[in-house]
Amino acid sequence: MLYKPLKFIFSTALHIFFKEYKVINKTEIPTTGPLILVSNHPSSFMDPIILASLVEQEVHFIAKGTLFNSVMKDWIMRNIMKAIPIYRKVDNPGMKLDNDGVFEQCYKFLEEKGTLIIFPEGTSIIDRKLQDIKTGTARIALGAEARNDFELGVKILSVGINYSDAPSFQSDVWINVEELIHVKEYRAQHHEDDRNAVRELTDKIQSNLEKNLIITADEQEDQFIKNVEAIYKNELMSELKLDPQLHSFNITKGIEEAIDHFEELDKSWLDNLKEKVADYTRRLENYNLKDEFLIGKNNKVNSNVFADTIFRMLYIILGFPFFIYGLITNYIPYFLPNKIATALTNFVEYDGPIKMTAGIFTFASYYALIIYFFEKFISQGNWWWTNLFTISLPIAGFFALHYAQRFKNFKTHTKLLSLFYKEPEVVGELLLERKAIIKDFDWAKEAWLKMGEKRF
Repeated sequence: MLYKPLKFIFSTALHIFFKEYKVINKTEIPTTGPLILVSNHPSSFMDPIILASLVEQEVHFIAKGTLFNSVMKDWIMRNIMKAIPIYRKVDNPGMKLDNDGVFEQCYKFLEEKGTLIIFPEGTSIIDRKLQDIKTGTARIALGAEARNDFELGVKILSVGINYSDAPSFQSDVWINVEELIHVKEYRAQHHEDDRNAVRELTDKIQSNLEKNLIITADEQEDQFIKNVEAIYKNELMSELKLDPQLHSFNITKGIEEAIDHFEELDKSWLDNLKEKVADYTRRLENYNLKDEFLIGKNNKVNSNVFADTIFRMLYIILGFPFFIYGLITNYIPYFLPNKIATALTNFVEYDGPIKMTAGIFTFASYYALIIYFFEKFISQGNWWWTNLFTISLPIAGFFALHYAQRFKNFKTHTKLLSLFYKEPEVVGELLLERKAIIKDFDWAKEAWLKMGEKRF
């Protein structure tokens, strides 16, 4: 009874919490089961919320048994989250575990045309990595089909979830949906060698996930990709005439694959480029600058710094009263979820979903309270004013967020303006460094595209 209204609330909250919420290849998602949704697992509770929002039908998902370790948690996980517990050796060392009952429950659920969510990595990991996935998904899918003579019609849908900032409020998320795997196609392999069929299906799931995720070897490579994006991504979009809304992930994936290629082709050249980019980025940080402020429109050097700064100053001055209104009407419900998340967890992977869940209640409660007082003491029964006030609340909140970011950028612009006039030689050096880096990027881009391995 609670599932549908909660799903509507959380699905709406996702589009508010994330600045860009993009689902790619959504037409692949079936509206009926039997279906298994598999995904990477970078954010413990945000990931199942996202996956459940993608499908029309009700879903169940497999979760580690430690999440059911109290009466209250058990009730919430089973009745609201629709979760099925599975017990792992890593969580229960020394204990003999028997999950046959879990597999039987999954078989019956799929036989009833249900939709099941499984995170085959077996654990949540915040880094842009994909661990070797466990065989449980393949065993469940093949087991359900085998006991129905491969006539059940189980399908597996791989979904890659890519967060821009793991996940923070007003960050971005790109959700890539891969083509369906029809488990019945593994019938012959299963009859010949059921273990080999499990391995082949597991490898296929792993491959489908890998091509829909940004995967980095370590923190240094991850930072290098982010630096390349900051310096070159917009230029690539412009040169290749790509829509940022549609191809943002593909550009980043192309950068990741190109780095892997040049790592093998000419590691010394790539290491030299990494050093150049790191030095340039460090110098920008030392002056509290960003690359985007050194260039203007069309990715050309920003020669109109003074005029640009004046325009931004006008926005700051004229927008200040609206910012204050947005701050007064939204600060408390915006501030409280951060405090709640800090009090409840020290784990980054839990931070985002806790903030989003808390925000649903704090904003709903606070808005209801101030709307009541506005209607009672100010509009006094004039519903036109009350409705106008109600509509203004979220608009003012988002304006306040936008204004705060623009104010932060304005401070950076004033620093750049000061640098232009006080230390023009520094700006010149930065621009020369950037020009040398862009030259290397351009060469790598041309070499990569000539190979015909672009994904966009």
